[in-house]
Amino acid sequence: MKKVGIDTNVLIRLLVNDNPVQHKAVLKFGEGIGKNYAGFVTVISLVEMDWALRKQYGFTKGESVEAIRRIVRTRGVEIQSPDVVVRALQGVEDGDGEFADLMIAHLCLDAGCDHIVTLDKKAAAKIPAVALLA
Repeated sequence: MKKVGIDTNVLIRLLVNDNPVQHKAVLKFGEGIGKNYAGFVTVISLVEMDWALRKQYGFTKGESVEAIRRIVRTRGVEIQSPDVVVRALQGVEDGDGEFADLMIAHLCLDAGCDHIVTLDKKAAAKIPAVALLA
């Protein structure tokens, strides 16, 4: 089965029907996932989706986490680094930080980094493996 990458704007159109023509096209594309092709979603798209849903569409942090979980659970959709995504989502739910910061931390740790340096005081205070540089 061939694999098709799915861009952030397609994921957002699926969740937010702010453009009926595009929403209809996304729904039609979605009908073929798992039947005619597999979908592939990158961690970059998920982080971008979280930002867009919260900043542009007014989703709460919890609503954004649930939207990402729905994408992760979708039949026929492969997620890049799914274990990292699940851990980051759990961290958001546990109050350990923002999704993007947790994704960066978990990806770095999975790549063998001892710790992560940042200038973000909030991330450094909440995520144990993150150290404040200045």
